[in-house]
Amino acid sequence: MRTPKFSLAILCCFFVLAQSKLEFVAEICRHGARAPEGDTFGIEYEKGPGMLTPSGFRQHLMIGDELRNRYVKGMDKSQNLLSPIFNPEEVYVRSTQVKRTIQSAYSQLLGMFPLGTAEELRFYQIDVAIPPLEISDLEDITTELGIDAIQEGMQPVPVKNYGEYIDSLIAYGGCPYMMNEYYRRIDDPKVWQEYDDHFRPLIFSQIAKAFNLSEDDLSFMTIYKYPDSLFAEEFEGVLKRYNFTEEEWSIVRSMQIPLFLPRLSSLSRKILSLRYIFPILELMKSRMGQDYNKELLKTFGTPKFLLFSSHDYQLSHIMKFLNPENLQLEHIEFASVLIFELHRRDTRVCKDSSEDACFYVKVLYNDVPLKLPSCSSVDCSFNEFRGYIESFGMTYDQMIEICFSEELLDIPNYDELVQLIL
Repeated sequence: MRTPKFSLAILCCFFVLAQSKLEFVAEICRHGARAPEGDTFGIEYEKGPGMLTPSGFRQHLMIGDELRNRYVKGMDKSQNLLSPIFNPEEVYVRSTQVKRTIQSAYSQLLGMFPLGTAEELRFYQIDVAIPPLEISDLEDITTELGIDAIQEGMQPVPVKNYGEYIDSLIAYGGCPYMMNEYYRRIDDPKVWQEYDDHFRPLIFSQIAKAFNLSEDDLSFMTIYKYPDSLFAEEFEGVLKRYNFTEEEWSIVRSMQIPLFLPRLSSLSRKILSLRYIFPILELMKSRMGQDYNKELLKTFGTPKFLLFSSHDYQLSHIMKFLNPENLQLEHIEFASVLIFELHRRDTRVCKDSSEDACFYVKVLYNDVPLKLPSCSSVDCSFNEFRGYIESFGMTYDQMIEICFSEELLDIPNYDELVQLIL
């Protein structure tokens, strides 16, 4: 008789988990595939260096379409988080002030809120919704549009972005300490020597040949732009500069994260990562009905879905900070996605509760559920998740204090350095 009881207990437990209610989702993504920033090996990219390619647009459109399937009410696989028609109270989108991340955000949003989902005009508004400017083909436009506000019912969604100098969350504004350290470390040979010693005998000769350079001209400290161009070209399938073997190409790919992480100390990495994670944690609290940092969230509101459109540089540091036990990250692919989901346990006790025990967090990187340290499973109780973030020993106020513990250095090539970061 024990076996049926045990099986029933498992079934009941599974039913509770399966019926949990999704309360909030945050996404941090890398932009989609893009053109190389520099030497393009004679290949012309229509939109110019560093811009999103058609492949990149499609990647994020498909991500948006999948998120719609998962999170928008009425869809087959949906957890019924968001309204099928865009509601600005439910969605907050922020991008670094770089064209390819802004383009990626717009592409993803077009997948989440596709053509035909925008609010329509009422019939009497057709003759009213006209600007105070003479429109030469007014009759043709109004006839073509009918009651659509924009062709095919496209839904514009705001994407907020701020200059790198002032963006105090997802870029480098508001933290002289972190920017100064980056400036000091980027050109410090001692920071890079061990990587130079490791990679030089393995791959420098091949990279030099690919770009018609002398191996002596290369150092790990300055080599970033070359593998970065190779990654972009490889994805687009353009003519190869050099016939890398499979093993050699694996080594080139493995250079990406080591090219990013040494640019910041562990303290600055903590600051960079927490600038993303603090708003996510506070928004979770707001959705749970707990007290939260209203000053931090004053520009966010209390959305159900948060999107940060960013770069491989930021994701590499955030993933290193999170340090998942079940994933060894080797390369940040174009359009990689890090998702945080807040779930309410669907029990009678938890229906209207704001207690920590009624909530758990799932963290997924490219759909791989992450097991974070201090979490008992990939379904991390909110108390475990919050405790893990707090275990790093830094509050939001302390982070701000450290950021302004130095004045920004007079950096002659500041704009160029920021572009290297982004």
